[in-house]
Amino acid sequence: MRPAVRRADAARRTNVTWEVRSFGAASAAILAAFVLALAYLGSSTGVASAGYEAQRLEARRDELRRQNALLDVELATLASPARIELEARRLGLERLAFVPVVPADPLAAGR
Repeated sequence: MRPAVRRADAARRTNVTWEVRSFGAASAAILAAFVLALAYLGSSTGVASAGYEAQRLEARRDELRRQNALLDVELATLASPARIELEARRLGLERLAFVPVVPADPLAAGR
């Protein structure tokens, strides 16, 4: 081969190598940008879903607190001595003037 042809072939190989390197670098940059975009979207989606879950749990907590307050009021109403005495009268129960008490010692000694 002639020297001019060799130089042209070498120049073409150098240009091809430069083009391939440029293409590889551009592809790597695009791939890196894509991976970063996916990572960002994944993290932002996770944050958003965690926020929705927190709101749902706060609403559930508020509902349970409301129910607990209602149950406290109901317990106070049902446990009041006046209501218990009224219910006992309705059932026909009477208050005894004397309540017999049997000591436990003689019973335990008899066994």
